Amino acid sequence: MAGRIVRLRSRRLEDAADEYRWRTDEEMCRLDATTPIDLTYPEFMERHFVELEYPGLTYTLAIDALDGRHIGNCSMFNFDILNNSAETGILIGEKAYWDRGYGSDALNTFLQHVFDTSSIQRVMLRTLDWNQRAQKCFEKCGFRPSGSLAKGEYNFILMEIRQPQLLAGNH
Repeated sequence: MAGRIVRLRSRRLEDAADEYRWRTDEEMCRLDATTPIDLTYPEFMERHFVELEYPGLTYTLAIDALDGRHIGNCSMFNFDILNNSAETGILIGEKAYWDRGYGSDALNTFLQHVFDTSSIQRVMLRTLDWNQRAQKCFEKCGFRPSGSLAKGEYNFILMEIRQPQLLAGNH
């Protein structure tokens, strides 16, 4: 799937090196309300291989810039088939691509794909209350605040978008 400045594709084994670097980066993990993983690269590579072979209940696509560089991932998870809803997350792991529209283009492209190919009609996400950059990206894509959540030491803003908002061009 192609957006204006990104392409979304299936994840590959060779993406593991980038993903390992992002998952061990302190700043990246802070933005994702996680801690850096403590796996060795061979352990991570084995886990990556298993995730590719047996994706489980998460749908994840890699994000490439048009120059072919793997710059991040976007995912859909916590599917609720009774309410036609799911949760999404996005990571632009390559810092050189931050604040340049790659996140919003990837998320819009991903949402359009999900809405076009599934029964999902409502997509939710959570973002740290202090992460203004992420909130601006999500609002640009049509997400609206829908609540808040405190989990451990983290405070999140909950946001959502419904399919008609996307189709009406509010992104």
